[in-house]
Amino acid sequence: MEGTPTNNKEVFTTVIETECTVLHITDCHLFEDTTVVKNDVNPFASLDAVLRAACAADAPDIVVASGDIAHDPVPGTYTLFCDLVRSFHEGPFMVIPGNHDIWDSMQPVFELKPIEFRNWTIVPLDTHVEGRVSGEVSYENILWLQASLERTNKNVVVVGHHPLVDIGVAWLDAHQVENASDVLSILQMHQNVQAYICGHVHLESFKQHGQLKLWTTPSTCWQFASDIDTFALSPLTPGWRWLEMHPDGTIDTRIERLSLSQVAGIS
Repeated sequence: MEGTPTNNKEVFTTVIETECTVLHITDCHLFEDTTVVKNDVNPFASLDAVLRAACAADAPDIVVASGDIAHDPVPGTYTLFCDLVRSFHEGPFMVIPGNHDIWDSMQPVFELKPIEFRNWTIVPLDTHVEGRVSGEVSYENILWLQASLERTNKNVVVVGHHPLVDIGVAWLDAHQVENASDVLSILQMHQNVQAYICGHVHLESFKQHGQLKLWTTPSTCWQFASDIDTFALSPLTPGWRWLEMHPDGTIDTRIERLSLSQVAGIS
């Protein structure tokens, strides 16, 4: 798979013998300097508050982070991110790149590899193209996705950074995966693929494409407005998504957000 490092890294693949709870975070936009404030939010303090609130409420079996980990994509930023997540969660941990990320900087810390557990497989999909806001899945990664899906008869959730379908906000819809029809065709060929989750849009959405469910998750920092077709920030607070994945292939999911009192300390 393009961008997958070949040297030994921390291995995130594991087998869990029970029903699984997944914490999905995305679009953290961290700086190596943890004091930086952007759009009236300190991204590091905001992520810390999100992880603290989420993990106090429930203990995730798996944490999935779907790109734009860094706004300042240097190796130290990714180490900072990994150390922060690991201070709250010691279990399986999947990280994929977004359009703000640089894979060469991520490579010493992360690798792209499916996570398997009873009845389920989470498959990472690299949709980022460095230097471009919109997404695309390379031919090599299309083949890798097809092979990954053919190797499992478990229920599957695929995780990417960019949406595969319009979410109804014009300026964001221009940045989805450019060859999304190719990806959707492969996902639709495999009846065990239950959902695709992603970030990039800094807001919550749900769409259905045939039997495939497509969810986007709010950012752990600033939010985008969903009711205007040009760029605008939303007053909504940072958020995260929980996915309760059941042995029968069903998924219960919900969005949670920081309270106003929790937000008070992150700007």
